[in-house]
Amino acid sequence: MSNPLRRFDPYLVFLLGVFALLALTTSLLVPIFEGPDEDDHFRFAKFIADQRALPVQAFQQGGGEAGHQGWQPPLYYALAALVISPVDTRDFASRLQRNPAQSFEGDLACCGRNLYFHFDAEHFPYARTTLAVHLARGVTILFGLVCVYALYALTLTLFPAQNYLALAATALAAFNPSFLFASALVSNDIPLVAFCTLAFLAMAKILLGQWNSNWKSLTALGTLVALAILTKTTALGLLPIVFLFITYLAWRQSPPRNLSRFAFHVLRFGFYFSLPILVLDAWYFLRNQILYGDPLAYKLIAASALPPRDAPLTLAELTQINLPWLWQTFWGGPTPGDFPQILLTIFLAAFVVALVGFTFHVLRLRNQLGMNRLVMLGLLVAWLAFIFVAQLQFIRTASGTDQGRYLFPALATLALVYALGWSEIVWRIASHVSFRAEREISVSPSELSHAVRHAKHKSFSSAQRVVAIFITAFFIALAAFVLLTYTYPAYAQPAPFNPAALAQYGAPIQADFENGMLLRGYALGSRALACGDKLGVTLFWTTDKRISETYRVFAHLVNAQGTVAGNKDVIPGRGAYPTVYWKPGEWFQDTIFVPLNPGARSGKYTVIVGAYKFGEPDNRVNLKNAENDFVALGDVQVNAPPEGCP
Repeated sequence: MSNPLRRFDPYLVFLLGVFALLALTTSLLVPIFEGPDEDDHFRFAKFIADQRALPVQAFQQGGGEAGHQGWQPPLYYALAALVISPVDTRDFASRLQRNPAQSFEGDLACCGRNLYFHFDAEHFPYARTTLAVHLARGVTILFGLVCVYALYALTLTLFPAQNYLALAATALAAFNPSFLFASALVSNDIPLVAFCTLAFLAMAKILLGQWNSNWKSLTALGTLVALAILTKTTALGLLPIVFLFITYLAWRQSPPRNLSRFAFHVLRFGFYFSLPILVLDAWYFLRNQILYGDPLAYKLIAASALPPRDAPLTLAELTQINLPWLWQTFWGGPTPGDFPQILLTIFLAAFVVALVGFTFHVLRLRNQLGMNRLVMLGLLVAWLAFIFVAQLQFIRTASGTDQGRYLFPALATLALVYALGWSEIVWRIASHVSFRAEREISVSPSELSHAVRHAKHKSFSSAQRVVAIFITAFFIALAAFVLLTYTYPAYAQPAPFNPAALAQYGAPIQADFENGMLLRGYALGSRALACGDKLGVTLFWTTDKRISETYRVFAHLVNAQGTVAGNKDVIPGRGAYPTVYWKPGEWFQDTIFVPLNPGARSGKYTVIVGAYKFGEPDNRVNLKNAENDFVALGDVQVNAPPEGCP
């Protein structure tokens, strides 16, 4: 049978190009070590590059020199080590200065997203550890491109000539902001997705006759599964899926009524499949048994990386905390606390509808799909079910494991359900409207029936085209929107300000704090506020020395009696420009948006600004040669009902 994937497919080329552009942009915008466990993923690769050996982990928190990811199967880390080995990474430890204020939830200005501080040594042109991290990220991006290809090819293998369906399914998966974010970081999650999807592609090609069911194809399948297991042990879940696949393959060769021949085919196919796994993976599990006392190193994982839960998981905790967070981080990725909740609800409702449409489509066309294609779809759905159940078990046994990226190995199934399900729903709606219109035309029943039958196939293709265009445009726009609206602002530092232009933007002021923070101007966004308003307080800062501590700036609205009507405490630059980044002689402007507090009453309030060391709000920094620990900027009028703001 001919390959349904053409030598040059413009849709695939388009998807690969856009994905590469967005993933590379994300990689360049996100500072090093800001992804989930990226510091320890890199630490493991660096250990292999430096030592030319695998680490022996310790039964203690952190695992030892290779970090708490050092228990993972080594394939991805060995590939990354191969790429980074020529680079001098001796400055690695100096790149790991923790940001004490960091938070993934709430207002960016409160704390900032940076896990670590990032100084000029990390700027382009990259060198040393920064260069090595970006090279390792490049390995992940390449695996992301493999995922895009495999998703597209798998869809076309299952549904030949339905390029719009392949476009929709691949775009939904590839431009999921969380998947795109993970593809731009040092992590083994995306290589796992690549190998798992390639394994399902191989199974589909064998079942649907594009590959012969011989030792070559089954050995190729076994090699892909072996590489997936050597990337992450989650891939062990592929083994029961492949067992079902081999059982069906043997049944197709010789029905079970001839039990001896059926058993022979099962054993033969199983041998071909298992041989690469024994050759490529057996040493790893034997090593774990010798070093850690069990082949999967579960005891080591519990001691060094994922300690057990403190208390049993309750149903309320699962449904109200863990599952919502799992769904949120499946889509939200970069800054999960900021991802719009309404969009998450829409995605969930869309999935439920798509699942119904997917079921209707399979039932409607079960005869046309044929047994082989139905079995392949069943294997994909079984894989999704396995991944979800395994994730629930993971949440039940260890804390901090409700991460949406753990669902990515089944991304092909999820994307196919969305794309095929919504194509069916749109087709059914369009067909219903069209049928009602045709009934109003004066034609005979036989002519109407013939016209309806003739139009069915064409109308479903049209529905696929509409769904594909919408999904592709929507998810590319969503990925770009998240990148520009959430990811970039989370890490972008404010642009330098020219002090000569101060008179155009604000009022000059001379306020020198003892820690080196110098306030040289301000501007108030309004002189009158009502309930629900926020006062924009723009501050023009500079410094005359390096500041070694992190300080938080406060802006309060206080009346003569000391009553506070509004307050906001921030890390400058929307959390992305802490005081340790400030450079002597450089100016920048920062705007703080101060909301009115519940209960705020009418009256005249003075805007005061000051600073305190992070974590010590009662220990404010004094002004030089003065007893005051704040600067009064001006008065504003608050207008509120007699009972105060709600």
